[in-house]
Amino acid sequence: MNLSSKTREAIVGYIFISPIILTILIFTIYPVFAGLYYSFTNYQPTEVQKFKMRFIPEEAMMFHTGVFPDEENVAYEDIAAIFDPVSFVLYDVGVNLNDKQVEAVKKYLDSERLIKDFLAGNLKEEMSVADFMKKYMKSESNLFKRYIPDFIGLTNFKKMIKDQYFWISLKNAFVYSIIVVPVQTLLAILLAVAANMNIRGRGFFKAVFFIPSISSSAAISMIFWLIYSKPGVLNRFLSYFGMQPIDWLNNPNTALGAIMVMNIWTTAGYFMVTFLAGLQGIPKTIYEAAEIDGAKFWTRFWKITFPLLRPQILFVSIMGIIGCMQVFDQIYFLIKNMRNITVSYYIYKNAFEYHNMGYASAIAMVLFLIILVITSIQRKLVKEEAFF
Repeated sequence: MNLSSKTREAIVGYIFISPIILTILIFTIYPVFAGLYYSFTNYQPTEVQKFKMRFIPEEAMMFHTGVFPDEENVAYEDIAAIFDPVSFVLYDVGVNLNDKQVEAVKKYLDSERLIKDFLAGNLKEEMSVADFMKKYMKSESNLFKRYIPDFIGLTNFKKMIKDQYFWISLKNAFVYSIIVVPVQTLLAILLAVAANMNIRGRGFFKAVFFIPSISSSAAISMIFWLIYSKPGVLNRFLSYFGMQPIDWLNNPNTALGAIMVMNIWTTAGYFMVTFLAGLQGIPKTIYEAAEIDGAKFWTRFWKITFPLLRPQILFVSIMGIIGCMQVFDQIYFLIKNMRNITVSYYIYKNAFEYHNMGYASAIAMVLFLIILVITSIQRKLVKEEAFF
């Protein structure tokens, strides 16, 4: 088959970009849709492996009946009279069942065959729960092949409305974003302007401001823990002015503010590089013309520099909002009270501490929609084109 040069070029192009496309599909697109699906279920990550769990059926039968298979004068009728299939699977095998699975066990577990195999000593081999149910269920054994969470519709979202910690975490995330984003953006602009000036040592100062953004978040959190702790550096400094030591991170009134200061310090240097690139793209002739007209430094800054940095300001504000609404690591390392948690941290607690992945996924979807709406509004209200 003869292909045109344009088609061959397109095929080669797709081959080259296919690793990136696959990476985006696997690590970005699929998790979003998986999270959307799980948000409508009662997904419990601790139960994913429950049907793969291995056990010895004979031991489970001995626990359930209190009978040893090699005992004398043990009749089938005696065991059948006390055997409860649902209780056996739930408590002696140790598998949590949903309502549909409970009904299936009641109706279709072949108790007669199981008890006879027990008395004959045929249950000594270890097997998985799935294999056991496949062997002893007369029907509906497919319900026990793998864990499938129950579809519960909007239950997780209704629960969210009454969850006080969700509203606390959402409020904290908004307050965090409203304070941190403007401050870190303005500070980053000022740092970029200073770094763009022809002064001695500006390379050193660029490195100093940028280092926090490439340092380990865990390491920086531990440094600030030493600063903010009750016997820490900050309280020692304040003691010289007669102030009593404050437990900055354990006091709900100061903990979130302390984290904000740390975040501004660590991110301003990163965004400084973005603004520095924008500054270096502004023609020097504009500043020269302004100086000839007698414009002072701050006039040039507000009338020339700030408007011409509009594309960078939009980018930094959007990235700042996304980062602040998703802030997690500093909260995880430094804050221990539930009054100062953020949404991302509350998602983590539900997913990995409370083992309620379905509810965590629902919160994650709400956070995703909130960030999507905010960034869309930003793009509508603030155009990328620079203006005078």
